[in-house]
Amino acid sequence: MEFSLQKQALANALQIVSKAVAVRTPKQVLMGILIEVHEDELVATAYDLELAIQTRVPVNEETGLSVQQTGAIVLPARYFGDIVRKLPDTEIHMRVDANYMTEISAQSVEFHLHGIDAEEFPELPNFMGYEGMQIPANTLGRLIESTVFAAATSEVRPVLTGVSITSSPTHLTFVATDGLRLAQHQVPQADLPERQVVIPAKSLSELSKILPEDETPVEMVLTPSHGLFIIGPTRFYTRLLEGTYPDTSRLVPRSARTHVVLDGDAFLHAIDRAALIARDKDNHMVRLEVAGETLTVTSHSPEVGNVSETLGALRKEGEDLQIAFNGRYVIEAVRALDASEISIRFNGANQAFVIERSGDPSMLQLISPILWRS
Repeated sequence: MEFSLQKQALANALQIVSKAVAVRTPKQVLMGILIEVHEDELVATAYDLELAIQTRVPVNEETGLSVQQTGAIVLPARYFGDIVRKLPDTEIHMRVDANYMTEISAQSVEFHLHGIDAEEFPELPNFMGYEGMQIPANTLGRLIESTVFAAATSEVRPVLTGVSITSSPTHLTFVATDGLRLAQHQVPQADLPERQVVIPAKSLSELSKILPEDETPVEMVLTPSHGLFIIGPTRFYTRLLEGTYPDTSRLVPRSARTHVVLDGDAFLHAIDRAALIARDKDNHMVRLEVAGETLTVTSHSPEVGNVSETLGALRKEGEDLQIAFNGRYVIEAVRALDASEISIRFNGANQAFVIERSGDPSMLQLISPILWRS
């Protein structure tokens, strides 16, 4: 195998796929990046058996890719990436001999790196025969960012470490919950097949990092065991989580004893300041009192001190209220909504409460309170 290309083209490809390189594994080949060179393109792939990322570099003037001999090699990701990054910003030439020794050179610099037979690299999942669905990249990114943080980090219930994705002929819905909070985001999307799968939250977090911030179409293909996202020249593969995701629709209250509409930024900043005092061992507990149209946010720590802040509601209906909650959960929820006005629906101090964009039920955050004695 022998080829040359511009450093930036190769560095960009390695940066994209490197997130799928295995970190700890007895299989050395999984800690490498597969480089396949064809007559018209270079294909880079990383696969840790749960997540795979593959991207293509075409032969054109911009990439400078010139193929002298086709072939394939697996190179250790850690060293390969560092070598390419530190080479001069010019054309890189690579050549592999019969013993998998790989020459990587640019100008007067020449590295020799031990490679691994490409035949040892595992095959990627097969998606032939499965119907795909198209989603704009910015819509998919927003769905991920507004839900993924609420997934569980503990493996006690593995299915909760993922995000439930449900498609219908008219809507696409993402839901994540760790049992103490829930994030849901639904968007209208026409002509989707009816499916429900659970994708690991970690996989979706990595996917969001390579999504364009525009309406570039992303094709999503789902099999019973894997998901595939195609973004231009890049393919993102992930395994699906097994198990039945809980029916979260029954958890969301339809009525409220107290309903407050307030400025989103003002509320976020008040909770953020109160969280400075809230201690981790007390679940970042922040207290909120609603009296008339005045909200008082407080936090107390015997070792640190206390804080109190008042802000006014834009509208308030129903009973006055005192409630305590995990301040970090509320901060993440309000940031995810990213709204100038938010609506909070309470059903007493001991029931979960709902935070939404005011007048927009497509996104909601449900948070369980912390029980306390006043």
